[in-house]
Amino acid sequence: MNASGRLTLALIGILTALSAIGPSPVARAGSPLAVLSGTSVARAILKYFGKEGTEEATEFLARQGGREMAERVGAAAVREGGQEAAEQVGRLASKYGPEALTALDNAPELAPLLAALDELPESQVRAALARLSAGPAGRELAQTVGRVGVSALRSELKHPGVGGMLARVLGDDGAELATKLTSDQAIVVGRHADDLAALPTTPRNGVLSLLRNDAERMVGFMGRFAADNPGKTLFTAATTTIILAESERILGGDEIVFDAEGNPIVVSKAGIAGRTMKAGGEAIAHVSVNYLQPLFLTVIAFVVTFATLFLSLKLWHTHQREKLVTAATLKEPETIEGSVVEKK
Repeated sequence: MNASGRLTLALIGILTALSAIGPSPVARAGSPLAVLSGTSVARAILKYFGKEGTEEATEFLARQGGREMAERVGAAAVREGGQEAAEQVGRLASKYGPEALTALDNAPELAPLLAALDELPESQVRAALARLSAGPAGRELAQTVGRVGVSALRSELKHPGVGGMLARVLGDDGAELATKLTSDQAIVVGRHADDLAALPTTPRNGVLSLLRNDAERMVGFMGRFAADNPGKTLFTAATTTIILAESERILGGDEIVFDAEGNPIVVSKAGIAGRTMKAGGEAIAHVSVNYLQPLFLTVIAFVVTFATLFLSLKLWHTHQREKLVTAATLKEPETIEGSVVEKK
């Protein structure tokens, strides 16, 4: 008997065992479509486990609610997408097993999720199904995918636990933003996501534009604000107005603080001027020690050497002149009583 025949016999055995247990709640609801599609999915599950895993497949379908799940997913596939969707469910179930069924069963609407999975590279499908099958978080992600599309899945795969949340709270903008951020940056933005979502459209778009265009400095400011103002909300109407009006100052290092009445104001960050002067002094000292001082010492050495040579030459000339004068003096004749006496 070939492999196909063995799989068929195994499937018959599984269905026989299931029929002995009694009809599932889905089948009892009177839907022949559910039974038919559930059988197709059961066949896909058997293919996933292989001929050596018949017992394991039977246990999953009979004892872990797998049969009802297979019927629900199969019926939803046929209802929402017809035969093509049912075949896609079968392919996913045969390749990825029970995890695929759990992920698909988490979706309130199956068609958008199947479309999103179809857009992903095959290398990412297993990881996506793992995220989608993860209990309540998986159901929440499946709902987001149904609303936002495949970009929500891509965001979650890039930043697990955060990317999907950004897509859920901020929609398409959050999903797009997540693809441009590092994981650390996404976590910082995620802490403020609900406050951003509560803003009116225009200021929210302004803040998102700052994040897209200068993520590093904007996220840095958000992190500093949270550290310096525990318990304070950054993106209120008042603070957001200041951020958008003074974005150059804020991105340049200035901070938002609150006055005695609790109103936000922008101030220069304490210590910036001092650190700037210190940095300037260090730069000048570096130039002085490494460039000006050697040049100065070289000039001094040159001047000293030149002066020494000049003075030496001057003294030599003076000495020579004195020698000549002395010699001339010794040779000058003396006159004694009208006679010239030559000195010897």
